[in-house]
Amino acid sequence: MEAVRYLTDEERIRLLARAESRTYAPNETILAEGDDNEDIYILIGGAARVEKLDGDKSRNVGRIAPGEAFGEMSLLDASPTLLSVVADEPSEAFVLPLASVADLLEEDPRLASHLYHSLAVMLARRLRERTSQVLTS
Repeated sequence: MEAVRYLTDEERIRLLARAESRTYAPNETILAEGDDNEDIYILIGGAARVEKLDGDKSRNVGRIAPGEAFGEMSLLDASPTLLSVVADEPSEAFVLPLASVADLLEEDPRLASHLYHSLAVMLARRLRERTSQVLTS
């Protein structure tokens, strides 16, 4: 899973043991634009689209594949979500509420470092992909 790529197997097990598994039906909103969010979601099955409200319509601006995380930007900068994530098909995600992992991250700085490294690399990849799309449009 890209979202936890730099964690050791033992760290991954400890972190994901605190996750909740949630399922979503096709077209169900997983995370809504404008929500206050303190969770990291990791899609483990299915597929999801990323949407941005444009007036009274939603515009598709991206996709989430299994293994990818989302919701992390709101968690990192404490801002409301900028985009919505909607299941395209029956989907499942691990949800890591900050409240249930904060103590683990605090007591294990190495695990926290590995998690933040994984998220940073994932965000950098997304930024490069979006930049490339803009430059070739």
